[in-house]
Amino acid sequence: MKLLAYITELFIDTFGITRPKPEQQRATSLVIGGFLLAFGFVVLCVMGFLIFQISTGGHGR
Repeated sequence: MKLLAYITELFIDTFGITRPKPEQQRATSLVIGGFLLAFGFVVLCVMGFLIFQISTGGHGR
């Protein structure tokens, strides 16, 4: 949960959006932090797949 809170704070500070109310903090961390973690994971998976394809010749056969 600390990782999600850190990512959320970083996102809020970077883009200057309005800070959530204290009672909305947990939900905001789950939504924004979860989305950013999922997006980062997808990017890493695509990069890994492309590197794998390049290293094996990339023909898919």
